[in-house]
Amino acid sequence: MKKKLLNILPFILTSLLVIGFWKLKTSTDNYAWNPAGKEILMLDIALTSIFLYKTLFWLIIANLIVFSIKQFIRKNFITVGLICIFTITSYFLAGQYIDNKCAFHYYSVFHNQSVAEGYIESPIIEAGYHIGPILTEKIINKDMKYRRYAIGGIEKIKFKPATQTLRQILFDKSEFDVFRADAYQALNSFNTDETEKILSEFRTHVGDSLDKKVIELGDYFIKNQ
Repeated sequence: MKKKLLNILPFILTSLLVIGFWKLKTSTDNYAWNPAGKEILMLDIALTSIFLYKTLFWLIIANLIVFSIKQFIRKNFITVGLICIFTITSYFLAGQYIDNKCAFHYYSVFHNQSVAEGYIESPIIEAGYHIGPILTEKIINKDMKYRRYAIGGIEKIKFKPATQTLRQILFDKSEFDVFRADAYQALNSFNTDETEKILSEFRTHVGDSLDKKVIELGDYFIKNQ
């Protein structure tokens, strides 16, 4: 009985650590400093979903790693190799699936959070590349909450498929200059042939003082980021 307990103890401890980590990571208190209206409810729903997805995924991955370590100690190298292949495959394939499933929930956290300015982009960074399509769709809305941070988040996750949407914002004279400058900065950060062409076109066809201000502001943001 004691030997059996010792055999499963590493798995128990690993599981507790994973659960504890994601419980702290997805605590509503991390994102609700000054909640208003239904923000707490929406955050609870989103963060609970993220907790379930992430915890299940990392329970599997972490315990597979523990199992492979135990097999390595026992010198079962063939078993170790097979487990490593399975673990790496699961990490990339299942990881992509989990990240995709969590993307909308991270956007809900982003939209409903009430934190200090320096933390507003955190849910986007945590979500990663898969939140890109959602942000790209949302930033068209000029009344979007945290719109500047959404554009900045697109820049940070390098979501290059947003290029044409950012171009639309940049060339739209009805936009506030700060949003146009944010789009300018994001396009500059992508550093692709397409974005270089867009920025070159914009600089070449500067039509008025508003366009000049956008370039000056965008260059200032790039220099001081």
